[in-house]
Amino acid sequence: MPAGNASFYPFDLLLDRLSECHELSAYEAIERLVQTAEAVGFDVDALVRMLDQGTTFEELLEAVELKIELNAENRRTAA
Repeated sequence: MPAGNASFYPFDLLLDRLSECHELSAYEAIERLVQTAEAVGFDVDALVRMLDQGTTFEELLEAVELKIELNAENRRTAA
């Protein structure tokens, strides 16, 4: 979170990092990404840290996709 700006929420940080316009469709897309990422074990703070460290949006999506695949594989092997 940026220093001195406690009202800056992680959702807003994602918008800022992705340089998205503040249209409803951008909010909806990011919300779906965050929900999907959280479902497979990433939290919003982890996503923001990844973006801050230079991860591209494409790489972020690939990381979430990989986590989905790993979770599915783990469920298959556990069954």
